[in-house]
Amino acid sequence: MSSLAHGLHMSRRMRRNGLLLATTLALVASCHTVIPSTSTPGQLAELWHLPDPDRDLFWGVGGQRLAPDATATYKVIDVKKIGFSPGMTVVGPGDRHWSVKFPPEASTEVVASRILWGVGYHQPPIYYIGRWDAERAPDKNPQLPARFRESKPDLHGLDAKGAWSYYRGPFVGTREQNGLLVLQVMLGNSDLKDEQNAIYKLDEPFEGARTWYVARDLGQSFGRTGVFDAPRGDVQIFEQTPFIKGIVQGHVRFDYRGRHGVLLEHITPEDVRWICEKLAKLTDRQWDDAFRAGGYAPEVAGRFIRRFKQKTQEGLALR
Repeated sequence: MSSLAHGLHMSRRMRRNGLLLATTLALVASCHTVIPSTSTPGQLAELWHLPDPDRDLFWGVGGQRLAPDATATYKVIDVKKIGFSPGMTVVGPGDRHWSVKFPPEASTEVVASRILWGVGYHQPPIYYIGRWDAERAPDKNPQLPARFRESKPDLHGLDAKGAWSYYRGPFVGTREQNGLLVLQVMLGNSDLKDEQNAIYKLDEPFEGARTWYVARDLGQSFGRTGVFDAPRGDVQIFEQTPFIKGIVQGHVRFDYRGRHGVLLEHITPEDVRWICEKLAKLTDRQWDDAFRAGGYAPEVAGRFIRRFKQKTQEGLALR
C-alpha cells in the first residue's frame, strides 16, 4: 500500500473510530440525563400513597398470612451466581416460588423495605427467616438466615412486569421521587441502577393504584454509599457517616459517594423536610418492629434507630 493510500485508510479509520466514540459517549450521557416529569396526582399514587399511621412494620404489607413457613423444607431450583450477596430460587409448600437472599444483605433489605413501606412507598411482601432447611442446597442444613420474596404472592394479583428508572421514569423532579432519593441516602444505599426498581401490576387497586413503582433490592443499606463494595449492615460506619454537608444555591448537598450522584443535584430543603416529616411520624414501636423483622438484636437495632432519628432531625432543621 502506498503512503498516500495508507494515509487515507488511516484517516477513514480514525473518523470511524471518532464517530463510534462520540456515539458511545452520547449514549452514555443520554442514559444519565434526567427527564422532567409530567405526573398527575393519580400517577403519583403509583409510587407513594399516604400510609395508615399504625402500619405493622414487623409483618409488612403481606402480613403474617403471606409469610414463608420456617418449619418447611424447601427445594432449590436455581442458585444465584452473580451479585454481592449469594442467593437461590426455591419452591416450598403450596408450590410457592421464592427468591432467597443470604447475608450480608438479607437483614438490611428487609429493614429498609419496612421503613419505605412505613412512610408510604409501595413494597412487595418480603420476610426474614433466621433458620430453615432446603433440599439440593449447595451447603448443609440448616441454611443461613435469608430474605424471602415470593415471585407471585397472593396479594391482589401482584406481579412484577419490568423495571423503571429514576432518570426517565414518570416521577422525575416530583417531591415523592426526590423524597425517595433522600431516603436512599439516609439508608446509605447508592445502588440506584434501573434494574433495582420494579414495576408491579395488580388485578385491582390496592394502596391507591393498580400499578406500583417499587424501589426494590434495598440490601446495600445501613453502611455508607460507595462505588465498589460499599459497606452495608455496619452499625459503626452507619453511626459515623455524615448525612447533609450543606446547601449550595438552594440545593442540598449530601455525603454521597456512589454513582448516580446527578440524581441528587436538585434536591431542595423542602424535599428533605417532606420525607423527614414522614419518618418522624413513625412510632418507637414501628422502628423496633422494622429491625426485629430483619433479625437484629435489640442493642444493635437501637444504635441504627438512634442514628436514623438523628438524620431525621437534621433534615427537619433545614431552612
